[in-house]
This record gives sequence, structure tokens and C-alpha cells, in this order.
Amino acid sequence: MKVNKDVYANWWYCDNIICNTGMVGLLHLGFPRVFILMRDYDTAYFAGYEDWKEQLVEVNFLDPEDREGADLDDLLTDAWNFLALTEREEERLAGDDEYNNYF
Repeated sequence: MKVNKDVYANWWYCDNIICNTGMVGLLHLGFPRVFILMRDYDTAYFAGYEDWKEQLVEVNFLDPEDREGADLDDLLTDAWNFLALTEREEERLAGDDEYNNYF
């Protein structure tokens, strides 16, 4: 699978396992700048896209005035795809002996 990495250059996977166990955030620092919070990552992990989009994420615009010009469907589709690619890369790295011997 070929991935256009430039599309995801401004996306970041965020978690705070010390204070917010089970919550994950996706931060987009392109336009529009948003923080997408998943309060229950375990449920979100097994959800389909429609349930994830409609029930399991909270979109927070860092610049509230950007909400009017944003295409929320496109933004959430990019977030979903970034999350899937992040999970796939983590699985690939977990199978890499060099990565496992590092920790």
C-alpha cells in the first residue's frame, strides 16, 4: 500500500496514559486546526466509521472561527484514515525484532 505521507504530515496521535487512561486524541495542525478526542478508545477501536464519527468523537476547533469554513466530513475521514494508518504502523513495528529489543 502506498501512502501519501504529505496528507498526514500535520496529524498527530496523542495520548496521556498518566492522567487520561483510555482516551486518545488526534491533533491536526493544518487548516483547520482541530483536536479530536476519543473518550473511550477501546470502544472506538472496534467501531465502524459511521458510529465513530457520529457517537464516539468530539471535535474541538483550536480556532473556533474556522468551524464555519471547515468540511467536517472530509476532516473526519482524514482523521479516521490517519488513525487506521497509525494502528497499522504500530502493528508493523511491534513485529519488528529491532523495535522489540529496544524496549
